Amino acid sequence: MTCPDCTRSATELWHVFNANCRGCHARMFSRTKEFDRVRRVGKLDAAYQRALDISNMTHKEARAAWDLDAINKDMKNAKP
Repeated sequence: MTCPDCTRSATELWHVFNANCRGCHARMFSRTKEFDRVRRVGKLDAAYQRALDISNMTHKEARAAWDLDAINKDMKNAKP
């Protein structure tokens, strides 16, 4: 978490993203259909890697943002 919007999104449902914050970019990416598909399947694939490359993001950053995002609190115990 690197800005007030990241911090706030960790404690409540928050939809604001700061364009100058890498944490916000990771949080935004973690809310994409590509990330959700990979999270559910539990395996990174070529299409997902292309999306990461285009976004200049790593899976580790996206996963960390997903873990911290309060919007996912009900899914934290869901597999994978």
